[in-house]
Order: sequence, then structure tokens, then C-alpha cells
Amino acid sequence: MTILPNPNNNYLGSKISLYYLVVLACMFTFRGCVHYFAPDGGSGIIAGIPIETYPEGAVQTIINAFGVYGIYHLIEAVLAWLIIFRWRILIPIFLLYVLITQFLGIALVLVKPLPVIPPGQIGVYVLFPITIIFFLLSIKKA
Repeated sequence: MTILPNPNNNYLGSKISLYYLVVLACMFTFRGCVHYFAPDGGSGIIAGIPIETYPEGAVQTIINAFGVYGIYHLIEAVLAWLIIFRWRILIPIFLLYVLITQFLGIALVLVKPLPVIPPGQIGVYVLFPITIIFFLLSIKKA
């Protein structure tokens, strides 16, 4: 008995979408490690949130929230690497998932803006249209 399906690299979409997924996997891995392992979760050293101006309980809550964010990025990284090496047939659905999360991220910062503009917010505006292109290339037969 196994919980993982047999490898299936019978991916018919554009190779460039595979390379884009490698870039995303590296990004998810880096983000996940920073948010999970950095002492402040990246909230101050990367995002620029002045956590030292908040009460201690609020600081711990912010750091914990960034750590949880890191967990999700690490899960995305593991899934992306598994898809790259074992299940390339899942590239289109994973890129669709990334598109949805990017869209929801954009909607979130529009509705609930942060007091600072973190790198991830700028990144999502840049990556969203690029991800649309690579998703469309991934569903088109090469």
C-alpha cells in the first residue's frame, strides 16, 4: 500500500512552464525558510514591519503568524519539487493553484492594506500576469 501515486512525467505543455515552476519552487523554499526559521519570521528584517513599536503580545502574534505563513510556503515548495521531479503532469493544476493564491493575495492587500509594502506584495503584482502566461502555456500542447 502507498499513499503516493506512480510517477507520471507525461507532461505535454510547454517546457518553459516547467522552468517557471522551478523558479517558483526556489521562491517557495526561500520564503518558507525565512518565514519559519528567521527569529522575527521575516516580519521586520524583510517586510519592514516595525514590530519593536508593538506591545510584546502583539509582537509574538505577528512572529507566529509569519511562521505559519512559512509552513504553507514550505508545503508549497515540497509539492512543487515533487511535481517537478515525479508528477510533471500536475504542472497546469499547480500553476492554477498559484494563480488563485496570487489573485487572493492581491485582493487581500487591496481590502486590508499593510502599513508597509513588503517585497511579497510587489512580487505578487509582478508574478500574477507572468503566472497567467505560464499557466496558459502549460495547458497548450507543446
